[in-house]
Amino acid sequence: MKILLVTESYWPNADGGALFERRLVQGMIGKGHSVSVWAPAKDFSNYLEQDASYTIYRERAVTLPFNKKYKVTVFPWVHTKKIFKLVKPDVIHIHNPALLGRTAMRYANRHGIPVLTTNHLMPENVLLNIKGSSWYYGWFYKRFWNYLVRFCNRAQFVTTPTPTALAFLKKYGLKSRSEAVTNGVDTAVFKPLPGDKAIAKKYGLANKPTLLYLGRVDGEKRLDLIIKALPEVLKHSDCQLVIAGFGNAMDDLKRLCVKERVGASVVFTGFIDEADKPKLYNLSEIFIISSPAELQSIVTLEAMASAKPVIAVDVAALHELVQNNKNGYLFDEDNYKMLAQKIILLIGNASKLKEFGQKSLDIIMKKHTTQITFDRYEAILREISR
Repeated sequence: MKILLVTESYWPNADGGALFERRLVQGMIGKGHSVSVWAPAKDFSNYLEQDASYTIYRERAVTLPFNKKYKVTVFPWVHTKKIFKLVKPDVIHIHNPALLGRTAMRYANRHGIPVLTTNHLMPENVLLNIKGSSWYYGWFYKRFWNYLVRFCNRAQFVTTPTPTALAFLKKYGLKSRSEAVTNGVDTAVFKPLPGDKAIAKKYGLANKPTLLYLGRVDGEKRLDLIIKALPEVLKHSDCQLVIAGFGNAMDDLKRLCVKERVGASVVFTGFIDEADKPKLYNLSEIFIISSPAELQSIVTLEAMASAKPVIAVDVAALHELVQNNKNGYLFDEDNYKMLAQKIILLIGNASKLKEFGQKSLDIIMKKHTTQITFDRYEAILREISR
């Protein structure tokens, strides 16, 4: 098959959707298919980029006002005909309903090219990164889902990572054929490993029990809850919190550490090299995710594949990965006191840490390997491209 993947956020962006898309491209190429990508450029110009054996068609873009890490395309319709003539795709795989995705959808519908669209988005991904958005939250929330579903209903097939995520779409009127397909995790890369002292030294980590968050450090991730939980945890354990990654909430979180008087127990690593991620998971005792805007969470999959217990907020789809009192604990949204209690229950309990970690790994191997993901996407793309 000739596949054109279209997205408004692609590698080297560090969000889960972008990382998943690149792994999927590599997976489809590994299965013998021809894949091209149409994605935003780094500046206001059009150019080609090679990533190993495939081509990325970079479309001129401008910086997103409320999140300057991201670019959004402008005028993509000017080059649509040229892109499709060059690629000659049998099927289009759209991962974002913004301007680039809408342009590709319109062209594909007009010319009878089948479309698979995959949804990675929730309204919270936008709203929780805009300060002062609470006053129009309710108005935006429903309209966002309605817009997203109208877009998805123009595709021949729709996927999203979890049954919970699919239920959101169906609630707002999804009619297209659809299925939940896990993002998956590469278990040859993310797996239990011995601790690496060199990595600990590189990122300034002490030799003590470690709570880890790895991923984007943006407002939607609600990392403030973990920091607010830490004073109570420190009464029971001399541990450290490692916040690995970067984003627009860094300065606010550092100020919060000072306010909560926990600065000496929090390590902000900044950007993490991709090759270091598996080793960093394995230096921690517990992975914590407090984001209410997760339709699955790739970093949680990676932590679980590394045989780590997870403590997660009980919102959206995280409960599908974190089974309460089996491979971790769930806590109520905004309840940092409950989060602290769950950490205290687990952090000093060696047998429970081992038991929960093994259960995390079992869940991954049974349901969430990239082999499962790639096989299913290949089958769907073949089916709709006939």
